Amino acid sequence: MLRRSAAPLLAGTVVQRASSGATVVVLGLFLAHLTLRQGHHITSLQVGLLPVAFYVTELSLAPLMGGLSDRWGRRFFMTVGPLVGLIQVGLLFFVPRVNPLPYLLALQVLAGLSGAMITPVVLCYLADFTTTNQSQRMRLMSLYELATSGGLAAGIVCGGLLWEHLERGSFAVLAASYLLVALFLGLAPAIPRVTNHGQLRQVVRRYWGVVRMPRLFIFVPAWVCINALVGIWFSSQLTFILSKPMPHTHQFLMGITSGPNGGHAISLILGILVLFFGLCLLFWAYFPLQVARLRLMLASIMGVYLSCIALFGINNHVGHGALFALWIMLLALGIFAETSFAPSALAYLADISEESARDRGLVMGLYSIFLGLGQILGNGLGGVFAGLYGFDGLVYLTVILASVALISLLWLFRQERKREWVSAPQMGPKSAGGCDTIGEGVLSHGKS
Repeated sequence: MLRRSAAPLLAGTVVQRASSGATVVVLGLFLAHLTLRQGHHITSLQVGLLPVAFYVTELSLAPLMGGLSDRWGRRFFMTVGPLVGLIQVGLLFFVPRVNPLPYLLALQVLAGLSGAMITPVVLCYLADFTTTNQSQRMRLMSLYELATSGGLAAGIVCGGLLWEHLERGSFAVLAASYLLVALFLGLAPAIPRVTNHGQLRQVVRRYWGVVRMPRLFIFVPAWVCINALVGIWFSSQLTFILSKPMPHTHQFLMGITSGPNGGHAISLILGILVLFFGLCLLFWAYFPLQVARLRLMLASIMGVYLSCIALFGINNHVGHGALFALWIMLLALGIFAETSFAPSALAYLADISEESARDRGLVMGLYSIFLGLGQILGNGLGGVFAGLYGFDGLVYLTVILASVALISLLWLFRQERKREWVSAPQMGPKSAGGCDTIGEGVLSHGKS
């Protein structure tokens, strides 16, 4: 019943992420088209400003949009957000051929606004949905992560095909896809939720208290660092290193796909990675172990270390034959463990939001901030370390960020143990299970 009811929301997430991924590819090809055929000088720095404008807008507005959804209701934002995305992608069809950068930056701000309205509100809805059935929260958050990554992967694949057949007409198709997003999100069933009606001063005071919550404050470095790892390994930096000719380096993976049919090799590698990643998320969704969220996140850091050992061994020719096969198996095991972090972290964030159910939108809106800061950090530092140490530099940076995340999680684990020890004598039979306490309580009930 839970999965069936949440299916429209997950389907809408798949279509939204697919449209976003395809738009990135189509926009890049469109700018290359302007440069090659129209003679416009568009630099890599200008192209790099576009995602910066998007992430800055999204991470700035997401908590605000999530907080407003606590007051105005989730459904308003799940309807208006896709319509803003439709307008943004539709306006790409009218990009001027002369000096297009200011126009494109303005549209990226619109795209960031659309994402800020959709992402935190969908997460709030999923958290509201599992308030009375928290045993299913991990499963639903795993499926959300699968919908996000699977949609982006499908969009990236389809983006090139759309441009090849329709060129600028691709923008019309992508704009129409947001109507489908609005339809799916509109089919989400209405559920009871805690509503936020209070004076502005009281709301601001509560919001400041939410941001300073110890469980949340200590958790921030870990999630930012893990999102930074996504920025390192799922960006153009990796494909650049694998495909750029490096004839004089001792590192095996540097330029490994620079020869003939390199593009097909890159697609095969990334395709296998995305497929395995998705299968791992399905495991965490449908075969959840009875392990606490923090323990799963700590195990995921161990998986990062295993992956780093394997990648270093492969890249530096440490062994051949059977030992090389061992590195591959170790890498697969590490990736499997790593994939437990995102659904565990989302479920943990939803658990934290129970302590302040009136302000759940603000708490879940912080997800976009963690994601945006991590992406910026990972892409920026990844370029520096790759320039200094090549592929090994990405491994070194991964170890550093994983260590910061590990310290944060160990500190959080210690605080949680203290919290459980202090609260245990005061907890009744129901509250000891952690499923019946809603923190500050319900002020009034509305519909999402």
